[in-house]
Amino acid sequence: MISIDEVYSLDGRDSIKELERSKEQINDLNVSNSELLDLADDMFRVGSKSHLRSLNPLIRQDLGLQLQYMTRSDAELQSNYQELKNKYVSLGKSFSSISFLFDLVSQDFTLLDIVLMHELLMDDGQFRTNDVYIQSADGSKQIFPAVDIEEKLETLFDWYYSIISKESISSSVIATLFHYYFVVIHPFTDANGRVSRLFLNLILIKDGLFPIVIPDNIRKPYYESLVAADSGDFAALVDLIAGLQKVKTDEYLKLASELSALEQEIDCLVLTEDGNTEMIEKLLEFHDFDLNKTAIESYYGKDNIASAVFLARKMKEKNTNVKHIIFHRDRDNEQPQKLKQTLNKFIKGNGLSNCSTAFITKLYDMESYFINARHISETYPQIELERSEELIELATVEASEVSKKKLRIAYFEYGKFGKIADPEERSIEINSLYESDTKQYRYGKEVLFELEALIAREIGEPEKVSLVKKSQYIKIEEFRNVSSLLNNGNT
Repeated sequence: MISIDEVYSLDGRDSIKELERSKEQINDLNVSNSELLDLADDMFRVGSKSHLRSLNPLIRQDLGLQLQYMTRSDAELQSNYQELKNKYVSLGKSFSSISFLFDLVSQDFTLLDIVLMHELLMDDGQFRTNDVYIQSADGSKQIFPAVDIEEKLETLFDWYYSIISKESISSSVIATLFHYYFVVIHPFTDANGRVSRLFLNLILIKDGLFPIVIPDNIRKPYYESLVAADSGDFAALVDLIAGLQKVKTDEYLKLASELSALEQEIDCLVLTEDGNTEMIEKLLEFHDFDLNKTAIESYYGKDNIASAVFLARKMKEKNTNVKHIIFHRDRDNEQPQKLKQTLNKFIKGNGLSNCSTAFITKLYDMESYFINARHISETYPQIELERSEELIELATVEASEVSKKKLRIAYFEYGKFGKIADPEERSIEINSLYESDTKQYRYGKEVLFELEALIAREIGEPEKVSLVKKSQYIKIEEFRNVSSLLNNGNT
């Protein structure tokens, strides 16, 4: 295990100092620990598909009690374990693991809790009995022997509880090291990374920090930092985890600052996942919103929706002139009913049900509203309706590869490929799904871009035209309802 002097050295890195400064700024906002914990829970559920990616899609029929080796000598322990397992597993795999994790925030977690988490996720809960290995890109193999696994984990817990008692050490450093050593022990046949990252987040959340995920675009440096740690160099891994945490805290602080600075005269607040707010501003204008009294703010990505709802509630408590709040999420390749249900849960949990609207786009994104043959023919009368439909079809074909790529990523995130590992078979699966309903799965931004270029050529314009114009065919029910309420003086 790493020495205490090395831990203090890592704790002194600039990345940790910057994170601690951001944490102090959050503390200065005077948000209670219970409020932050509720927010972390909501944030975790929003990102559950990332936290719990690649869950085993096959539910084993004969679960039994897999922990005889740990509980056989204690009937009460065995009974308590089974009762806990039944309590959480009844909630469903993903949310049961999250509920269990957050129940551990207020108590000391143990080795048995880790094994229970593995059983909740994988229907297993057994330490492996065979050696396993991971093969690197260069062909080298790292072997994890199946020797003294339980003893190694107990040593890890002894280290954790000795180091966590030292208040001066950042929880980010401790969580990173715990995560690394757990992966090195590799106690289970599968899902070691997932379980270790769940408990990494548990340690962060216990200290009032937000949960993080490892985005796809930094998976490579993440694995490279793990390899460097194998040689005793933990700096890159500590910096990476602290950096992800700082991004999350800074996004929260930025939105909190922007909402606190809103002018008192506004009567409507619109929070959107899009960094570029021009599209939603146009759509609001087309639905007769008074933009002088409407504030539009980005919450910087769909995974921050829980923060957006929470901070909107804090803003509403201070600015009583705000009559209504709209929360926007693109449907993307997700189920709109499920998205709306989740968003409404956050809204209700923050006491905003009477003054808020959850706006989930009908199709992939906001741009999709303008991919409408009647809208095209009204906007450009020289193009007949039938030809407008043909142009939409052509633009859809032009954008199909980008649309399929988006669908492939979503399919992977949800673990829907199951046992399909062959790239060609996966491609067939995606093509079949996309062709079954191109209107649903096409990527609106790319289709609109191609469509505007096609229309420009069709009408002889030298430059790409715009379809982002008002017409009687651009109708969003949620916007019409809120506009009516505001213009009629109601809340």
